[in-house]
Amino acid sequence: MRERYRNYKMTGFVLVAALFLFFGQFALPAKSASQATSKSSLNGAVVTDSFIEALAVVEANYAGEVDYNRAVENSITGMLRTLDPHSDFDSRDDYIELRSQQQSEYFGIGATVTQRQNKVYILAPFPGTPAARAGLKYGDQIIEVNGQSTESWNSAKVSSELKGPRGTQVKVAVSRPGESKPVEVLISRDAVSLPSVSNAYMIKPGVGYISLQRAFARTTGDEVSEAVKKLKEQGMTQLVFDLRDNPGGLVQAALDVLDLFIQRGQTLLTIRGRKGAITDRTIEARNSNPENFPIVVLVNGSSASASEIVAGALQDHDRAVLVGDVTFGKGLVQTVFDIVGGSGLRLTTAKYYTPSGRLIQRDYSNTSRYNYYLKREENKNDLSDRPEFKTDSGRKVYGGGGVTPDVLVKGRRFTSAAFRLQDPVFFFVRQLTNGQVDQLGSYKTGDMQGDHILKADEFPITDAVIEAFKNFLAKDGTKFDSKISPKLVDENLETVKLLLRNEIATAAYGIEAAKQVYIEVDPQVIKGLSEIENAKALAAKAAQVTKR
Repeated sequence: MRERYRNYKMTGFVLVAALFLFFGQFALPAKSASQATSKSSLNGAVVTDSFIEALAVVEANYAGEVDYNRAVENSITGMLRTLDPHSDFDSRDDYIELRSQQQSEYFGIGATVTQRQNKVYILAPFPGTPAARAGLKYGDQIIEVNGQSTESWNSAKVSSELKGPRGTQVKVAVSRPGESKPVEVLISRDAVSLPSVSNAYMIKPGVGYISLQRAFARTTGDEVSEAVKKLKEQGMTQLVFDLRDNPGGLVQAALDVLDLFIQRGQTLLTIRGRKGAITDRTIEARNSNPENFPIVVLVNGSSASASEIVAGALQDHDRAVLVGDVTFGKGLVQTVFDIVGGSGLRLTTAKYYTPSGRLIQRDYSNTSRYNYYLKREENKNDLSDRPEFKTDSGRKVYGGGGVTPDVLVKGRRFTSAAFRLQDPVFFFVRQLTNGQVDQLGSYKTGDMQGDHILKADEFPITDAVIEAFKNFLAKDGTKFDSKISPKLVDENLETVKLLLRNEIATAAYGIEAAKQVYIEVDPQVIKGLSEIENAKALAAKAAQVTKR
């Protein structure tokens, strides 16, 4: 039987065995080369034989069918997760998605979909995309894709079916309020851009705001440069740079962004890997004429990896005031390796250090993967056991556990009432923006217009809108939640007004423009604006250090 399994589906199994051998060698103590090779070969043979025999037992005795592809993928994933929380394996579909993000584009129709009450709806088509040209709108329920009913599909399934090779066609049928029959459109898929910069506008006279929420990708440096240029033409002399919720991405993209603001010759990043596996290197800024305006950087617990590289370097060189919450704490660098069959392996190959020498990686040695990602709050603001470092001007900063902002401010909390009201607000606004609410025809939206700066007087949530929403809840509220009633609106009136205005703005101008509704009342943004004067003082210090 053992010989049989040595030859059974060996493409996948050889990959797993080879990886076990590979990593078994890494874990050996520092002995002579001959001892290490002997020990590695012995351990590798034992692991390989055990793995093959386990598969043989499963094949011979398991009560159901065995999905060998899944078994191999999970074996690789399990192996990588014994190393650190960030080394991981991507299936073919996930790897394609990762590469699309890194290239700042994908192929599809260009629309965000959302799942509400077990149905899938268009939330917003992206401007200028096939979905927008086909006339798809906010609130359209996707009922068929290529003749197949979406009755049991979730949003991920719908999204996957809408994507496909450039130039191929997909037939989409939607149900729209006010239309007696389904609306059918035939759409040719095309390249859809995924810009890293999601918002760039003048938040107040003289102060620009740039939100870099999507991952750092190939085009990120150029995008930020273009946004800065555009805002300077509009009178920007100070910048609020929002890196909150940015998951990271390409290290080179982070360096491209830093090169816009850091003087030539100053350190941006140091990378150190396992001896013999990767060459240690220190990377310096190359720009002899960087921007010198004051900067406030916003960060939070979901600012990770490449966004921490940017935030850490700007803080170390006294180039910006950091405002918000302690960042995620990821100081490991992954290299992506192509794997047979179109899959990808993300392997930690180095650690990065900020210009002051900080390693900001959180400790993961005695915690589960679940706790590492989802239970980060405990003691994250306790700096007593974290190593101290100094910025260029001598300010204290700390290593380990993420980047600690200069000014700690909690972000806006999503209340339980807001959570419960999400679906009712969506379905009410779906009717409202399609002209189906009596006496409120002025809220009907047409084709979505992107790249819009929301004005203070747009879509006011008047008493009439609130009353109409209450009537909607009185009639249909219990369909969503047995405890939802008009009384809940009165108890959470300001929250309801924000939810409604955000949703209406999404229908009219898209997701990114609608975020401006929340930015206006965001406590971290408000605090960031108040720190502009301190940012000016830091910018002056940074200029002096550079001149020496």
